[in-house]
Amino acid sequence: MESLGKLIAPETLRFERRLRSSIERVWAYLTESDLRGKWLAKGEMDLVVGGKVTLQFLHRELSPEPGAPPEKFKDMEAGHSYTGTVLKVEAPRLLSFTWEGGSEVTFELEELGGEVLLSLTHRRLPAETIGNTQTGWHTHLDILAADLKGGTRPNFWRQWAIVEAAYRQKQNPAATTGMLIRRPAATVFEAFVHPEQTTQFWFTRSTGRLEKGKGVEWIWDMYDHTSNILVKDLVPNKKIEIEWGAKGQPPSRVEWTFEPVEQDYTFVHIVADGFPGDEDQVQQMVTDTATGFCWVLAGAKAWLEFDLRLNLIGDRFYGGRK
Repeated sequence: MESLGKLIAPETLRFERRLRSSIERVWAYLTESDLRGKWLAKGEMDLVVGGKVTLQFLHRELSPEPGAPPEKFKDMEAGHSYTGTVLKVEAPRLLSFTWEGGSEVTFELEELGGEVLLSLTHRRLPAETIGNTQTGWHTHLDILAADLKGGTRPNFWRQWAIVEAAYRQKQNPAATTGMLIRRPAATVFEAFVHPEQTTQFWFTRSTGRLEKGKGVEWIWDMYDHTSNILVKDLVPNKKIEIEWGAKGQPPSRVEWTFEPVEQDYTFVHIVADGFPGDEDQVQQMVTDTATGFCWVLAGAKAWLEFDLRLNLIGDRFYGGRK
């Protein structure tokens, strides 16, 4: 996936693309109606400060490949248009103009050897529009890059779906792991549902068995830590889904699935997501959570297959050591 856009301030998106082209050619793709209509929207621009900008969007004309818009954008199938005002223009390096809803778009071009660095900054965006705007600009820039390379411009809506999925994954990254346990699914499922089993390889105490819609507490006495658990879904021998977190802290989500495999064995998949915090904090939580669940599954495997209590969770940070 080409460089993802970044939210550099609460109302500001920024994209950077290195394009193999001349700065004059990229400038033409920003300012000339016919060329801009290949990747963004047709429409005339009066390239002076205070000049009128007209953009006429018709996404199906951006590519020779067919593809209908998703249901939530059906009203855009016939196209739409808007007019704005040029705020800054310094050919062939800077162009800024107003956008729909009172926001502002700025393009900056910089020559880098045989390439051009295009920087796009979209300011004053309402919070509720940021997600779709981010995906939309990224998709338009993908089409621009394809045309500058002489390739086939991808269908906007198909590419939009691919880009949206990439942003969704980035914004809600998941910690994942799994393990084969050589016991039947019913046995393995019960080990995660019934605290008398789970305390053999994970937490030290619990206020009750997991039941759909029920809240319980899991306690790790060695770390003086308690997690509040809300069971969102529970399908016997197949799935457990919970929200969990310390009291007063935003919860995250964990899902176990139990897949029967050969000889009455079970492969346990674990996915955890919905972590709170900024990008760095979330990435650290993804790493720590995936690592922690690897220890949990190793302990469960030892207990269920060999009746061994390895005490992995308690010993991992024994005495506060890392």
